[in-house]
Amino acid sequence: MKKSYRHKTPAQDAHVNDWLLTYADMITLLLCFFAVFLSVSVTKQDMLRVQQQSLNGWGATDYFGSSRTAGKQPVIAPASEMIGDRIIALKMSSRLFFAAGSATLTPQGKTILRKEAAILLSPQYNGYEITVEGHTDDTPIHTAEFPNNWVLSAARAGAVVSYFIRQGVNPQNLRAAGYADAFPVAPDRDANGKAIPANQAKNRRVVIKLQKIGSAE
Repeated sequence: MKKSYRHKTPAQDAHVNDWLLTYADMITLLLCFFAVFLSVSVTKQDMLRVQQQSLNGWGATDYFGSSRTAGKQPVIAPASEMIGDRIIALKMSSRLFFAAGSATLTPQGKTILRKEAAILLSPQYNGYEITVEGHTDDTPIHTAEFPNNWVLSAARAGAVVSYFIRQGVNPQNLRAAGYADAFPVAPDRDANGKAIPANQAKNRRVVIKLQKIGSAE
């Protein structure tokens, strides 16, 4: 009895290994995804590490709190914060940069910003938009120079941006924004309307935010 053999047509042969092609495509896409994810994560980690190293000499221990080191050294927030997918933010107490009711940078503030400018000038951050935010507490201000906190916060943000420009940061990548007391990180007052000094100190801050150009917040 003769065995019969079925010969596959060329069309059938072409579809035998279709699943292998699909599997290979899926693996390739996964590898690309993880490669992109890793590159973004490394960039953020590098930025945080360099920023922390640049600020370590100021004896920061608490978040906008009291330093445990000798003297009355103002305190820098101990760590930067990452927000969203490709945004990095560094928050620091306003008293590091400005006297009460003033938008003139202190010598100490200039020293800090000089270090930050050196970081921003590194090639890996050429593709970032830099926004400087000024924030105040809810204590009213009414002077000839600053009729309200909106003007004060905007002037402080502008002072930081101007200093960055003098340090060589590309002005096309810089933005300044003043938010007064519109976005507190903690309540300025208790349920009875009494001021909470510790919280007000946290709310008086300068935020330097870096966002990859073209990314969504």
